[in-house]
Amino acid sequence: MKAIKNGELGIYGSTAKVQKKVGYYSKDREKEIIFDLSIEVWPKNAERYTLLYLIECKSSPSGHNVPVDDIEEFYTKLNQVAGGGVKGVMITDNKFQSGGLTFAKNKRMMLIEVDKDDNHSIILHRTDKENENNNKQNPDEVLFKFIKKALGLKKVKGLKPLSAIEIENLALPILQKYNDLYSSINIDSFIEHLKVEYDLKFDFTQDLETVNGKKIEGYFDVKNKKILIDKSIIGLEKFPFVLGHELGHFFLHSKLKVNQEKYEDFADSEYDFFTDRHNLVNDKNWIEWQANKFAISLFLPKVLFLSHLIAYRKSIGISRPEHIYLDEQTINKKDYYLTVDYLSEYFGISKTAVKFRIEELNLITYAKPKDDFRSVVRRTFFE
Repeated sequence: MKAIKNGELGIYGSTAKVQKKVGYYSKDREKEIIFDLSIEVWPKNAERYTLLYLIECKSSPSGHNVPVDDIEEFYTKLNQVAGGGVKGVMITDNKFQSGGLTFAKNKRMMLIEVDKDDNHSIILHRTDKENENNNKQNPDEVLFKFIKKALGLKKVKGLKPLSAIEIENLALPILQKYNDLYSSINIDSFIEHLKVEYDLKFDFTQDLETVNGKKIEGYFDVKNKKILIDKSIIGLEKFPFVLGHELGHFFLHSKLKVNQEKYEDFADSEYDFFTDRHNLVNDKNWIEWQANKFAISLFLPKVLFLSHLIAYRKSIGISRPEHIYLDEQTINKKDYYLTVDYLSEYFGISKTAVKFRIEELNLITYAKPKDDFRSVVRRTFFE
């Protein structure tokens, strides 16, 4: 990714626009041709993209290599797209016929093969002699890495698609061993318990680095069984969640087969409470969602959370304490915020985490469904 970061190809994460099923105008057809995927590169202040990578995903039955005809047909489509700077990339879950490889090489197209274990191989177009005479990194290799990163073409061996309930059940015995769900977690005593019980190490003294433009707030060092959390958030409301997130990686993901390159890509840089199955498009999403869910299950355990929510709401005179109804009435808004404030203080975690837990457990009804908490969050963070 160094060449991309240095701008050698004009490709930056902030200037490359990745899209699915987008149409590009064909003057021959007098209408748009839809491509599976595209990457548009927009330099700063440019009025249009200066580079366009059009990508077609071709699935082929086992034992049937992708024929040269399919590659020639794709090339014909590429030539119909107006403007220069267009490059074609074809990805298959099988192999390409030798004739297709020759054709693609001569047309300077890129071919990528994916095997059953999700290993990706780029079919390079330059000859060995050209590569030997070129000290710079091959642009095709740089683009290939960018495509893998941008489109999530990475699998992690051993990753289990755990459900929310399964993660809750995995967190439960850890809490029972700590204090048998007698009360909320005390951070200091919990950390000492983790050191003794699981031989975990902790470091909260460092200023963690920034990766791909995002500040890392927490990091789990698998090799040394150490959790590092940036010193800037020690004592803040978000600290328990970040700690729980990294503990999620420890308890759920320590045995995953992840090479160093992939592991660095998975370094935690931000904590999104609101990622759900609509956003789980690759293994990194799954890993982060599972760690988020584990953090919530650990610091806001369902049984303890429900009992305290109900008990508190009874104490302030609410007739149906087990469920929250939120509309524009002042009294209902006041009851809701008082409940959130109490639970946040009791469990020592942010109000945002409490609000999400209430939403996740279906403990709230909104007067206006279209403006419910999750809809607002999605509009704010994902649109």
